[in-house]
Order: sequence, then C-alpha cells, then structure tokens
Amino acid sequence: MPAPSQRIDEQAAEWMLRLHEEGFSDAACLEFERWKQQSPQHAAAAQRMQDAISRLQALREQSAPAKAALNAAFSGRKRAAPGKFALRVVLIAACLTVPVTLMLKSQYSERWLADISTGPNDWKTLHLADDSTLTLSGSSAVNVHFNSTERRIELLQGEVLVDVAHDKSRPFIVQTTQGSMRALGTRFVVNRLADTTELSMLQSRVAAQSANEQHTLEVDAGSRALISRDTVKLSGTVDPASVNEAWRRHQLVVENQPLTQVLDEISRHRRGHLQFDREALANLRVTAVLPLDDTDRALQLIAETLPLTLHTYTPWLIVISRAQTPEK
Repeated sequence: MPAPSQRIDEQAAEWMLRLHEEGFSDAACLEFERWKQQSPQHAAAAQRMQDAISRLQALREQSAPAKAALNAAFSGRKRAAPGKFALRVVLIAACLTVPVTLMLKSQYSERWLADISTGPNDWKTLHLADDSTLTLSGSSAVNVHFNSTERRIELLQGEVLVDVAHDKSRPFIVQTTQGSMRALGTRFVVNRLADTTELSMLQSRVAAQSANEQHTLEVDAGSRALISRDTVKLSGTVDPASVNEAWRRHQLVVENQPLTQVLDEISRHRRGHLQFDREALANLRVTAVLPLDDTDRALQLIAETLPLTLHTYTPWLIVISRAQTPEK
C-alpha cells in the first residue's frame, strides 16, 4: 500500500489531469479547492504539481539525447483506453515522473521539441547565423532550417518579429501550416492564430502564399494580411512605429478587436488557465494598450471598461464571465 504522502501526490497528479480534461469547470475547481484544504500536505502536493507544470512551460532548447527520447515517445505513443491511461498516469506519478506524463498529455508537444522556444512570461531575441534576428514573444516556438539554397523559419506556435539580413543567394521564408511568407524586405511580424496566420508588415514587402499554393499576395509596409490554407487577403493597416514600440515595451495594442481573441493572446503570455464562455462574450470588443508582462493587470484593465467579472480561484485559474445586469 502506498505511503500517505505518495498517495496524496498521486491524487494531486490526477487532479491536474482532471481539471485539464474537464476544461477547468467551476464545479471541478471548487472541488479541487476543497481537496487542497484537507491538510497542509494536500496543499503542498498541489503546489508541487503546479510547479512541475511550470517547469514544463519554461523548458527551453533540449539536448540531443532528450530530443531523441521525446521524439521516440511521441512517435510511438498510441491512444489508450481512458481507464488504462489513468492507471498508467498513477503509476508514473508514483515513480515521480509526473512532468513527463503531463508533457505527453500536452497538445503542444512540438513546442517542447522546438529549436527555439519561450515560456509564457518570456521574450527572447536571437541573432541567427546569417545576421538575421528573431524576437519571440511569450509561449512561442520555431524551428530553424538553413542550408545552401534557402533560409526557412517554421513557426510552430505563437508570434515572432523578424529582421531579415540581405542574402541574394538564399531567400528567407517563414512558414506555418496555413502558408508561407517570402521576405522581399527586412522587418515584419508573424502571429500564428488558431486557424489563420496574421502577417503585419513593418518595412518593405513580403510575398505571402496560401498552403495550397493557389493564392499569392505581396503585402507592403503598413499593411496586415490573413493567410489561410486556401487564401490570402488584406485585413487592414498597421502603424509600424506603434508595433515596434509595443514589442519594445512587451505590450498588446488592440483596436476594436473581439474580446475572445484578446483573451487568447493574454492567455498565451501567462502561466495557468483563463476559463471563459466564448459564446457569452462573443459580441464584446476591446480597444486598449495592455501590458503582457503583467497579465493580471491586463485583465483588470479590460474588466474596468467592459461588463466582466473575474473570479480568481488560484494563480493558475481565472474564470471570466459576463457581469449580470441588475434587474430594474
């Protein structure tokens, strides 16, 4: 029979997985809070599990042996029956390898294997071998493929600011699952959204192409474009100076954008989970300058201007709901 402390650790691991699988429902979160309050040992175990997830989110470049091992794990993993998988989770937790279990459960396994990645609170600037520069915002990941004929950046997740060094013999291309952007100039931002890629041109031009290669559009400085698998279209303008300043200050500048889209962006820059009903918030829009280095403050600024209620259950979970209109 497991020791009491070991059993509590197993329960904490099960709670982390349950909350993830149930979408951090209000009922599950309240039940989890009651579980933590049973004893100091329960609260400590929950904190250890949360710290384990934090370390996973903060992973950086992996060593070659670690990459090889994780690649083998992901490529060989099969879908298991829920009961068997839960038992496997408990057994792994008992062996003190809960972080690996949570990694295998992650929908973003590619991020942990990326050449370059950032955690939720991190911004990273790198100088590449060709003297180009990449700046990654929080929770972003890229792979770098340079050879004698081309320079290709694969954006797996998040957002990247690109400064391209001139090289006549090797084109510079940023690629996502929705399409590719061939640099005809030097400076632009690429943001990988749920089902589209957003391109913001700050200097010169980029030739943007849809993944099916049926649509290509040259996007000039001061323009924004949306790229999907089968189309490329302009979607407004940007102020290059404002975008540059926002990146320098780690800010999110939004003008009349859907609240749900803004919350998605804030969520990418914080540890933990933002829970909200997309349908209930669908018609709310935001115009603001928000600090991405202080996402709690960003949420408070939004709540001061929109009819929202913020419920903070733990530092790892904030539930956002539409405020109830008082009855007349």
